[in-house]
Parts: sequence; structure tokens; C-alpha cells
Amino acid sequence: MGRPKELTTEQRAELLAKGWRPIEVWVIDRDSPAYRAEVDRELDAIAEADRNDPGIDDWIIQLRGNLWDDEEP
Repeated sequence: MGRPKELTTEQRAELLAKGWRPIEVWVIDRDSPAYRAEVDRELDAIAEADRNDPGIDDWIIQLRGNLWDDEEP
């Protein structure tokens, strides 16, 4: 996928006059080896934490109470 069509000077000036501003958006590249390595590292850390404290799920359920339970109308 290439870059989007660049605006002409006139198009840019018109958008700026209407109150628009240009921004650049960066998104995660999920195919990146660096991203995948970080995900693997985080998942390994989560799994290790669960192995070290198997009661963590029960503690979280007690802590949250009924925060996410459906409320009656």
C-alpha cells in the first residue's frame, strides 16, 4: 500500500481555512518481528505470573466485585 495522494497547495489551504489540521498517524505493524517478539515476551511474563500465583484469578474476581456484571433494568 502506497502513500495517499498528496494535496495540492490550494487543497491544503482550503482545508486549513476550514479549520482542519494535518496529522500523521502511526499504527502497529503486527507483521513486524519486533512487535511479535514483544507480544511473545509479554505473554510469557503473564503465563509465568499465573504459574507463580495460581490464585490471582480468584483475587481479581474478589477485587472487582460486581463491576462488570449486568445490571437489572
